Amino acid sequence: MITLKNTNYDIITVGAGAAGLAAAISAKRNNRDLKIAILEAQSKAGKKILVTGNGRCNLTNTNVSKEFYHGSFDVSKILNRFSAEKLINFFSTLGLVCDTETNGLVYPHSRQASAVLDVLLMEIKRLKIEIICDCKVELIRKKGEFFNIKTSNGEYTAKKAVMSCGGKAFPTAGGTGLGLDVIKNLGHKITPLFPALCPIQVKSDFMKSLKGIRAKAAVTLYDGEKAIKSEIGEVQFTDYGLSGICIMQLSGLLAPGRSPKHPAVELDLFPAVPETELAALFAARAPLLAEDTAAAFWLGLLHGKLGRALWAAAALPDTAPHALPAGSWQKLARTAKHWRFEGLTPCGWRQAQTTGGGLALTEVEPTFQFKGCPGLYFVGETLDCAGSCGGFNLHWAFGSGLAAGRDAAKHLCNRKR
Repeated sequence: MITLKNTNYDIITVGAGAAGLAAAISAKRNNRDLKIAILEAQSKAGKKILVTGNGRCNLTNTNVSKEFYHGSFDVSKILNRFSAEKLINFFSTLGLVCDTETNGLVYPHSRQASAVLDVLLMEIKRLKIEIICDCKVELIRKKGEFFNIKTSNGEYTAKKAVMSCGGKAFPTAGGTGLGLDVIKNLGHKITPLFPALCPIQVKSDFMKSLKGIRAKAAVTLYDGEKAIKSEIGEVQFTDYGLSGICIMQLSGLLAPGRSPKHPAVELDLFPAVPETELAALFAARAPLLAEDTAAAFWLGLLHGKLGRALWAAAALPDTAPHALPAGSWQKLARTAKHWRFEGLTPCGWRQAQTTGGGLALTEVEPTFQFKGCPGLYFVGETLDCAGSCGGFNLHWAFGSGLAAGRDAAKHLCNRKR
């Protein structure tokens, strides 16, 4: 913790995460004379950066476009202002060497999230930007041309304030939703928050028996009988529901007020095999088995417990495969291609990778300055913009922070002139 005698600054960013660090660096680089501080409620800066990408920090994606984001607004115009190339170049100026994988994911060459945080903090130190940790912001008010920021460490004053304190996801890394409380205090409405990029709870009698099993599948989110979106990847079965990247991608569509009225997911456990061919494959297996039992039917094909659950879901009798009535294989193939789960509920904040909902983009300028309060900026997770897995959320955090910091410094330069 740093104790400062001087509590008056040109710019204060609230939150020392990806967006806050980027905003402070951007502002200081655009005007070295500015006095800038970052207020952080945690004991250390950048704790959430360290856990991103399973500790490898997938910091952006070369395929960044609006289709990988969902919220109450179109982000295409904003994304054009900070491309993946610009973000990679920014990190290059910090000394970070990045690698781009074939699917567009960009990682530090070391595959260490700590390398990303280290270069950011090294630049913060070089630019003489102050980070004040263990400093929880309690209230922000604007008086004249200044912001009075009440904290657990006392009061601070700034000409510009950047709310970069994230959302409610990852509470163990500091997610509190503080920035959204500030919006409420200013009298503006926010889109209801919800956990995004998280596992999904389902209503099913099979889940406890399938806990810990993984399987490749195509997953489709439905509204009743209407298909909404599909993903493919590894599905992880848990005692409460379904997880895995493909499941988490779909969880963001279960937003309050915007989600399907009758949500359900269907698993296709054989996405590369058409249903009629799968039925023929099943029918041809029975004569090949040395042990003529329903349990043995899945040997060499699916995990035994998963196969038995699928058999039960198809309502097939627990009997020898050769004794099944005609049409059973078509019924089993149909279930394997369209295994439906209903009663969908996103898991809570502790398991969410990002926050859905927040302040709508229509409430901020293209520079992320709040329309209702000049000099106040909102970036990163405080805005109603949740990205898909694959570096899109960190791209949004870094990019919006850089844009806001640059604009705040620009306005202060103009005022001094």
